[in-house]
Amino acid sequence: MHFYSMGYHATMALPLKTFWFMSNNIDRLTARSDIRAFGAQAAAQSTQEYAMSYQRRLNDEAGTVMKLKTESPLDAKRDEAGFAELRSMAGQL
Repeated sequence: MHFYSMGYHATMALPLKTFWFMSNNIDRLTARSDIRAFGAQAAAQSTQEYAMSYQRRLNDEAGTVMKLKTESPLDAKRDEAGFAELRSMAGQL
């Protein structure tokens, strides 16, 4: 599945329901990026006020990056109990 950057063997190893779920989402995901590109093109060809409002909407969507002063994500320790719980949940699927 080229869209997901998966090779032939990885694709063939997927369960059938997972394959079709992923396949059906391709159009939905590409439509979202097409809508964003359309909005950017419309903003570029319209008034300055519209372009500025589009930029504000994108900035709001991007959110604010928070900087941690006390703890770096690179120093995080793995939560073994949480990992074991996730692994057991994956086995139930």
